[in-house]
Amino acid sequence: MIGTAGETGADTYGSADAGHGLAEGLPLSPAQERLWFLHQLEPDDDASYNIPLVLRLTGALSEPALRAAFDGTAARHEALRTRFPDLDGRPAALVEPPAPVHVESIDLRDRPTDAARLLAERTNAAFDLARGPLLRVSLLRTDEDEHLLCLVLHHIVADGWSLNLLRAELATRYAAHLEGRAVALPELLPYTAYARREREFAEGGEGSDAEAALAHWRERLAGAPVLDLRPTVAEGAGASGGAFHTRRIAGAGAAVDALARQKRCTPFMVLLAAYQVLLHRWTRQDDFCVGVPAAGRNDPELEELIGYFSTTLVLRAELSGSPTFGELLRRVRRSALAGFTHDRVPFERLIDELGIERRLGVSPLFQTLLTVHTQDEQPSAERDFAGLRCADADGGHAAGKFEVMLDLRREGDDLIAVFGYRTDLYDDAWVTRFARHFETLLRGALADPDAPVSELPLLARSEVDELLALGTGAEVPAADTEALPAVLGRAAETYGDRTAVRDASGEQSGELTYRGLWTAAGALAVRLREAGVRRGDVVGVLLPRGTRAVTAMLAAWRAGAAYLPLDPAYPAARLEFMVADTGVRVVVADPDENGAGAEVMGDGLAERVTVLAPGGPDGTGVPDAHWEAGPDDPAYVIHTSGSTGTPKGVVVPHRALAARAGWMRENYGITADDEVLQFASLSFDTHAEEIYPALTAGARLVVAGSDSTLPDHLRLAAAGDGRGPTVLDLPTPYWHELVDDLDALPRPPGLRLLILGADQVQQRAVAAWRARFGDTVRVVNSYGPTETTVIAATAELGRADAIHRPPIGSPVGGTTLTVCDALGRLMPYGAPGELLVGGAGVTYGYGGGPGATARAFVPDPYGPPGARRYRTGDLVRWRADGRLEFLGRIDDQVKVRGFRVEPGEVETALLALDGVGRAVVTVRDEALVGYVVPERDGGERPEAPAGGGRPEGRSPEASGSGGQRLTAGSLRAALAAVLPAHLVPNSLVVLESLPLTPNGKVDRRALPAPEQRPDLGPGYVAPRTDAEGLVAEVWTEVLGLDRVGALDDFFDLGGHSLLATRVVARIRAAAGLSVPLRALFAHRTVEAFAVAVEDLLLAEIEALSDEDAEQLLAAESGPERNGTTTA
Repeated sequence: MIGTAGETGADTYGSADAGHGLAEGLPLSPAQERLWFLHQLEPDDDASYNIPLVLRLTGALSEPALRAAFDGTAARHEALRTRFPDLDGRPAALVEPPAPVHVESIDLRDRPTDAARLLAERTNAAFDLARGPLLRVSLLRTDEDEHLLCLVLHHIVADGWSLNLLRAELATRYAAHLEGRAVALPELLPYTAYARREREFAEGGEGSDAEAALAHWRERLAGAPVLDLRPTVAEGAGASGGAFHTRRIAGAGAAVDALARQKRCTPFMVLLAAYQVLLHRWTRQDDFCVGVPAAGRNDPELEELIGYFSTTLVLRAELSGSPTFGELLRRVRRSALAGFTHDRVPFERLIDELGIERRLGVSPLFQTLLTVHTQDEQPSAERDFAGLRCADADGGHAAGKFEVMLDLRREGDDLIAVFGYRTDLYDDAWVTRFARHFETLLRGALADPDAPVSELPLLARSEVDELLALGTGAEVPAADTEALPAVLGRAAETYGDRTAVRDASGEQSGELTYRGLWTAAGALAVRLREAGVRRGDVVGVLLPRGTRAVTAMLAAWRAGAAYLPLDPAYPAARLEFMVADTGVRVVVADPDENGAGAEVMGDGLAERVTVLAPGGPDGTGVPDAHWEAGPDDPAYVIHTSGSTGTPKGVVVPHRALAARAGWMRENYGITADDEVLQFASLSFDTHAEEIYPALTAGARLVVAGSDSTLPDHLRLAAAGDGRGPTVLDLPTPYWHELVDDLDALPRPPGLRLLILGADQVQQRAVAAWRARFGDTVRVVNSYGPTETTVIAATAELGRADAIHRPPIGSPVGGTTLTVCDALGRLMPYGAPGELLVGGAGVTYGYGGGPGATARAFVPDPYGPPGARRYRTGDLVRWRADGRLEFLGRIDDQVKVRGFRVEPGEVETALLALDGVGRAVVTVRDEALVGYVVPERDGGERPEAPAGGGRPEGRSPEASGSGGQRLTAGSLRAALAAVLPAHLVPNSLVVLESLPLTPNGKVDRRALPAPEQRPDLGPGYVAPRTDAEGLVAEVWTEVLGLDRVGALDDFFDLGGHSLLATRVVARIRAAAGLSVPLRALFAHRTVEAFAVAVEDLLLAEIEALSDEDAEQLLAAESGPERNGTTTA
């Protein structure tokens, strides 16, 4: 027993290591060493590992007795007297001899409101581990008989268990001092002895218990994914620190005990299982890890010792297969028992063994910690200070070690849940909902443990109602339910001689008035009927964008049919499939540009497809008004990429199109005073957003030339009437390219509205645009799959969206947006889920695929009878401001330069090529990359190597079974014959084998990056003329390559249409020469494009006077480029 001397209360107990020489030092336990290392990363701003205990003491307090209690307790527990200096880069533990503990005493009786601030300052102040002390004590007197006792320790010398020991021993010593009696407490093992023992265990060699435990964790945690809770606070927007939210769950403590007894497990296991289900339902992940603290006091002689013994176990969740809650309990029990059996492995060593990269501010292996207190860890009344009423108080500790922490303790039959969270990642509204969902889900599991975890309740009815209201757009006005042919007929009468459509290209200069457009469409409609077209048929429109194409589309409607846009730039095989898939029998085509029209679609259709020339505005014939398509008839068909290898034709009804056109006209404010640029390819549904709101409002539709960039068009407009477009509707990736070179973009004086769509908007682009245009141009981000008729949501982009990630917005009129789990049930605010779109814009589905339609278009349980929702496959969540945020895809579909791409479609096309045995298509740096493995001799597909492994290397000389050599160039040429340009990979890599994961799937992360200059056929040939040098220099910069040769093909090097616009801009900036965009598509190699540039320059010179020509030539002749000379 240890005696204490009367008044001072100091005892004679001391550690054998007290005053140990600094030169020698003592080892730290492995857990202490990890905390020391973490502290070195941020030594001046790290309160994350502070452990505060704040007690409100009411009654007559004796400060001498309290000080004596601290002195005696610190003398008995050497951890409270230890500091950790740095000895040659390694930490050492130095135990100081017993000495009085400094107790800061502050009298706040005249200013008690300062207490909260002073407590927060003390609980959040960092410790100096090298200098110590690592126990900080403050006594704040707020009234005559009321004090706040604030204790703060660093985690390196204490843990949660230690706080209860400290509180109990202080109370015992305080009472003994008041009564003048000795303190009888047992002698303790020095903490440093425990630290030595743990280091010896951890350093055990092969065959040791430590090695067996490490093997368990190595196997259990291999490949564990990161839990992604999706922070709600934008990066850099929230203050660093932590906060807490407390929730009392009435009666849950007793119910948890009852279920634990029934299922032969512990209350901890029940609560861990419930928490795992909550995380699973919030994140859609069925594989993740949760941190769980373990006391680490496996020896009875450690139970009364203050120190850092606790360790963190990483328990991996197993929720695959949607188990019942009871089945999940069995999985949790098995995992937890195995984990606690192997709990002596130092966490730091586990991180090293698994090769996990350490990053500041990110916890390795797990992002959330669950602590469940047992009954004997609860503070109790008998531990109160003698004669004083004692209660826990809030110390304002705001540090957060993990993203989210859940601390659960019993209070009678109730359960007290304290949710801690990092305020730089999450906000209070998020954690309040998260806590509410935990209670709802826990009560559901306790009530029905045999229910599948996927069916346990998560949302209250009130929250369901809020989410449905949030995702419901305004009703469609009655005026917008009428089919567009009737609306356009009235527009022809109202705006008769005003310009409706004007071609801006050099090839198709000309315009049609509203009356002329309606008349020409009527005349063509008569010819379509004469060719056999009837209501419900589909007419092919094989024309470049322009007045003739618009006339043909309206003619199809006036004949009662829908139209199918056919891009003349598409490969013949693609067009042939689209025509056959849609059942087209009549095609409107221009024989002057497309030969016989049908030939471009392949010989197989030539005999059964009638080709009509589009005709002109002077055509005759008036269609019967009864022919016109009605609201329930199809308006057009657009083909989208298909995962099975074939594109899918989406059938859009007039009712949906009318609702969308009306909403856009009203909400974009389009009137007869507007000029709208028609810039999109007719093969994409954006054309409908450009054309029909404009033509139903009396606006002027100006069609950009197919060979001009937007800057070119704006310059032409400025040279004409000087006004230019007032409304621009651009693909987001194309707009990003423009923003990168805003100085080259002429500012249209009349531009008032910019509509973006087809991809995620980058905030840096919003910032750059606003810096140039300010608030003078309204910017709208639009979102909508083809299957929901052009758009489903929009967001006005303002100043905040230049700082934070821009949203995709709120529902447009007549639309419902629901964020759902895999079973179609609503997800909470802030939780990621699949976006389902319902309402007036939902299309009929896929014309040639009832199975695909049934999978994608599902019943809407929240809509009227028979209503359907479209499963977009897009992962989104509701933001706090009531707008949707796009997070990615839940399937393999990707967006490349604004185009929807199913990698499976491209893979199918690759596998159809001679000599290709296996193929994988993925996305790298926002570009498609294809990987192929040649067939073996005999045409066999190569087998997957057992056990996976990395690829053995590229095989540029690989040959297929027929002996043909597979190269990036040959593969690209073959794909270009069957796929549109946006589906042809930018890079193609030939491998000897594909890397596989241990379970035999393709390991996409192990696929090698494509070479900068792949094997394209011809070898490298240096540029030989100044023009070739200029072109090669520009291509090298735009494509991000080391070098480009004279014979290299721009598109084989990874170029695409957006990069082509950048090339044209760079040539203009370097040579002052306006090169049409189509020149690069027609002259694809450096050599050929350089000749085209020279020809354009000569033509420009010939048009100048002799004096101007001499000045231009003098300006152009300068230092030789790339060291080449003119041939």
